[in-house]
Amino acid sequence: MPKLINLGCKLNQYDGHALKSLYRGLTDIIIVNTCCVTKEAEIKSLKKFRRALRLNPYAKVIATGCASHHDPGKYNKAYKIINNMERSGLISATKPEPEKARYFLKIQDGCNGKCNYCIVPKVRDRIISKGINEVVNEIEWAHKQAYKEIVLVGANLGLYGFNQDWNLIDLFAELSHMPDIPRIRLSSIEPRFITHNLLIALSSIPFCPHFHIPIQSADDFILARMGRGYSAAEIENKIKLINDRFDRVAIGADIIVGYPGEDDSSFNNTLRFIEKNNFTHLHVFPYSPRPGTAAFDLGDPVPKYVKKNRLHILYDLIKEKQRRFGEQMIGSVVDVIVDKAGLKDSGLTDNYLRVILNHKAKIGDIYKVKIESSNETLFGTILERRNY
Repeated sequence: MPKLINLGCKLNQYDGHALKSLYRGLTDIIIVNTCCVTKEAEIKSLKKFRRALRLNPYAKVIATGCASHHDPGKYNKAYKIINNMERSGLISATKPEPEKARYFLKIQDGCNGKCNYCIVPKVRDRIISKGINEVVNEIEWAHKQAYKEIVLVGANLGLYGFNQDWNLIDLFAELSHMPDIPRIRLSSIEPRFITHNLLIALSSIPFCPHFHIPIQSADDFILARMGRGYSAAEIENKIKLINDRFDRVAIGADIIVGYPGEDDSSFNNTLRFIEKNNFTHLHVFPYSPRPGTAAFDLGDPVPKYVKKNRLHILYDLIKEKQRRFGEQMIGSVVDVIVDKAGLKDSGLTDNYLRVILNHKAKIGDIYKVKIESSNETLFGTILERRNY
């Protein structure tokens, strides 16, 4: 098999694994799957690419992914550069062979968002969706490979079925008729696509009660400056819809700190919003200007040390909220899919909490586990293996 160096989001990683499958049997191929969502990701991608060239002078190093698509000149020493549009065509009929316990299923690609800071619509501008029958067939295939959790991924999942006469709700209606379906998780979904009807549709399938929502900020001035198209109050209404529909739900968010114009007051509005609502995990990114975006001309006026401090404040807060949420789980019996082996095996609950297990377990299997204690991470006793 070729070697794969995978960077970036779950969608990009799916594409990388699919491309690796396409080159199955060729041992002299190295695929560097790049990312450019932040300046740091772009720098890291280029370093990985140059290192692959340096350490493997006789290999055929292929550059692909968003960074090499966005700035191919930096990757001109590659054996081949496969841009995102070309890659989509190449892998359209290819199923990846991921190495993890959960199966990441790409159902959508492309974004037409107008967010002022985001480079993604520049590098994934073609909106495509797998047909409902294709998705069903791939889930059936993954289930036959013994995968017990499917993670649906896309550049913007809510755009599934864009310009078609079907959408996510129609997909979930079809999945609700499938027997023995693995549990289903959404990778992330934009706030505007969280509707009452979508949540009802999710309730009809074995859905993992876990939402990751890229809210980016909870200050109305900053949200408007970002071009997000909603207010903090609207996000809060979406969270209420989720809480009214699902028990023990976990909600995560993406937050950008240090966006141009974010003063202490703006940041504190976001901080209070996170504290007030039942978030259980955060991905926090210090703002980095991306050439080619509308926000690039705003510069980068918030000092680096201020961004770093705000990042740590949010992570300290979410660590405490995770601790409190975990304590509420003590004594409960939950299903855990094992995805990490080590001195102590561990896995994920349906609501995306990590559980350290009391003895060895098989990667990819789901176990009925009693939560015994919590210390940032949960600790559980295996009661039995689930038969799925």
